[in-house]
Amino acid sequence: MDTALTPPLRIQALHVQQIKPEAAQRRLDNFLHEFRTRSLAKNTGESTTAAQLQKLADALNEEYANRQ
Repeated sequence: MDTALTPPLRIQALHVQQIKPEAAQRRLDNFLHEFRTRSLAKNTGESTTAAQLQKLADALNEEYANRQ
């Protein structure tokens, strides 16, 4: 019998603050780098959250490029 899959973590905003897309991109890039570093150090293999965060970073890059 197959083992039960563990669903990915859910990220829920606790506070909303308006910031410029450039600042959001820098913060997200920093967080993503730290998250990947922690994941590699722990050897957890949690890639779903990192993939979703990378999609968000890419979308912010695209939005910023379209505004230029």
